[in-house]
Amino acid sequence: MVSDCISAGYLIRAASQQDGRRTVLHLSPEGRELMARFSRHQRSAFEYITADWPERERLEFARLMLKHVASQDALRNRPPGT
Repeated sequence: MVSDCISAGYLIRAASQQDGRRTVLHLSPEGRELMARFSRHQRSAFEYITADWPERERLEFARLMLKHVASQDALRNRPPGT
């Protein structure tokens, strides 16, 4: 996937400034634009799907989604074997 994203122009491979043996990836301007389009699409979908929800429910759903994402980050960063 990384090679495909580099070939498509979304990622740039560079040497790590901390360890010259390592390679790091950076979003290219095209990659940043792709992410911005994706964010706009997500926002548009959320607004469409929840258009007839009361604002209180929309805010609660958004709060719970953010909590879910934070929990996924914690899961990804947990020590092995826990």
